[in-house]
Formats: sequence, structure tokens, C-alpha cells
Amino acid sequence: MEIKHIYWFAYFNLDEPSVRYRAKFPLKQLKEKHGITFSIVYPGYDFKNLSNFILTFFSVLLFRKSNSLIVFQKIHTNGIYATALKVLLFFRPQHTLYDIDDAEHTRRPTQTIHHFMKWCSACSAGSKSLVDYIRPFNQNVFLLTSPVIDHGLTKAALEKIMTVGWIGYYGAHRQSLTELFFPALYDIDFPLKLKLLGVSNNVEEQEIKSFFKHNKNISVETPLGLDWLNEHSIYETIATFDIGVSPLLDTEFNRGKSAFKLKQCLSCGVPVLGSSVGENKTFLQDGVNGYLCDNPNEYFQKLTSLKSSQNGSYTKLSVNAKKTFPTFSIDNYCSTFIDYFKQ
Repeated sequence: MEIKHIYWFAYFNLDEPSVRYRAKFPLKQLKEKHGITFSIVYPGYDFKNLSNFILTFFSVLLFRKSNSLIVFQKIHTNGIYATALKVLLFFRPQHTLYDIDDAEHTRRPTQTIHHFMKWCSACSAGSKSLVDYIRPFNQNVFLLTSPVIDHGLTKAALEKIMTVGWIGYYGAHRQSLTELFFPALYDIDFPLKLKLLGVSNNVEEQEIKSFFKHNKNISVETPLGLDWLNEHSIYETIATFDIGVSPLLDTEFNRGKSAFKLKQCLSCGVPVLGSSVGENKTFLQDGVNGYLCDNPNEYFQKLTSLKSSQNGSYTKLSVNAKKTFPTFSIDNYCSTFIDYFKQ
């Protein structure tokens, strides 16, 4: 099928990165570069979202456009919104797609998740682990890695003090950080700045600083109240990292992740030290655009090695990190999306 229009039913509003990066930005580019129009719906009980849902729902149900695709993004609840979409799927099952980029089955009731996986005509997943999970429910599943926007920002030069950065939701990744990465910094004997983007409150901030209070070489920055919707500002901050880190414990949920935060660093030309878990292994090439590290000692060794290495060695890693971008660009996402449905 050559897609002419997409009806996209998101699972949340634009506060969620998955909705912006797997829906908002790609849909805009599909329209501008490929002429594919779209209608997008966000759940909500305010007048704007509710009226948009009702209008789109009945438009699809009664007057569905030809060569159109219906996408249900990461629907996992059992509420009114999900129930209505199940009704829509029942009456309009042709050319439907269930899109998911997290292992929601590990932390949510699976009834709704499995329903859409089974009854949609196809599924797209943000990781190979999720593809494998979906395949018993639906053979028509393909890998659609989460993209990063072309923000135009690149790491300019090394900071005076080595700056190591991390981005994500601290509350969700606390265990990975405290078990795999934070211990690597306890014995650092040179000045190092640690920037953590995604700390939510003062309690988390003080907890993090307490980990390093005995090492005066470590200074910690945990900016609160970040405007995550200001994409340019976020990438400007990432571009101040010398090294990005992506520690992940080897769990089913982490194996299902799309390595999005790692990609954000690489897109700015920031080499990454990350665990060899899930999609990290796909985008992080050991010794090329960063290093795979699976325990605190390996993180410590790579940090000290990079500190003592010649600037040319770092520059090579940085250049290679930036070269990785086409593999997870919006262009790549759109091409993969279109090509699947042309088959």
C-alpha cells in the first residue's frame, strides 16, 4: 500500500518523548517530504482533546480515507480511551499498526497490549527484543528504531574540566546508575564534572550529591525544572558533555528500550560509555564511537584512559559518534516506515 493519510492515536500527550519522537516529528516530515497527510489524537478530557478524538474517531469509522493507515501508539490501559480504540480496531482492522517502544508488558497489565498486538494487521517495535516478544502474537512485525531530530548541534571542544553527562528519568534509572556507574567515580583522582539531566526534585538531588561527598574531585550538576519541550536547549546542554554514559542493568525492560538517550548523545558528537544491553549494542561500537562497559571498574578504566589520551584520540571518537546519526535520523525512520507498507 502507498500510504496517503495516517490516523495516529497516541497513548499520551506531547510531554512524553515517545509521542514527540515517534509521532509528532516523523508525521511532520512525512507530510513535508512525502506528501502523507495525518490526523493525530492525544488522550484527554479537556474540550480540545475530547472534541478532536470524537471527530477523528467517527471520521475513521464512517468516512475513512482511501490508502490510509491507523496507528495505535503504545495503548496499554483499560480505560474509556483504550476501549473506544478497541471498538475502532474491530470495525476497521485493515491497514492498522500497533507501535510500541518500551517493554510495557513488564510493568503494566498485558490484556490491552496483547489485544492490539494480536488484532492489528502489523506491529512496529523500537527494539529487537520487542520484535521477538511481539512475533508470537503477530508475524507482521518490524523494527522501527526511535529517531533523533536533526538539531544541528555538535560538540565543539573538550571542556576545561572533563564533563560526563547522563540524560533520562533518574527515578526510573536510579538502580542502574548507583550499581553500575556511580561507584566508578568514587576513586577518580582528577577534576570531573558530572551533569545529570532528568533529576526531578531536591530529594533526588541531595541523594546524588551524597554519593560523592567524600570525593572533592567530583562536582555534580543536576539542573531542575528543565523544559523538555525546548528540544534545542536540551541538545545544547548535551553538546557540553565530553562523555555520555548509558548504564543499564540487564533486565527485560532495559533490553526492550530503544537506546534513545544514547542516540541523543551520539547525535551531538559525544562519545558514549554504555552497557552492552539491548539496543545499546546496536548503536555503540566499542572503540569506534565510545566503549561498552558492564561494571564500575570498566567505566573507571575508560574514563581514566580517555582523560590521559591524546586529544586526537578523543576527536576520532567524537567524529565517529556524529557519523552514527543517519542510522537513527528522522529520515531513516520515515523511510523504514514507508518501505514496510510498500512491500
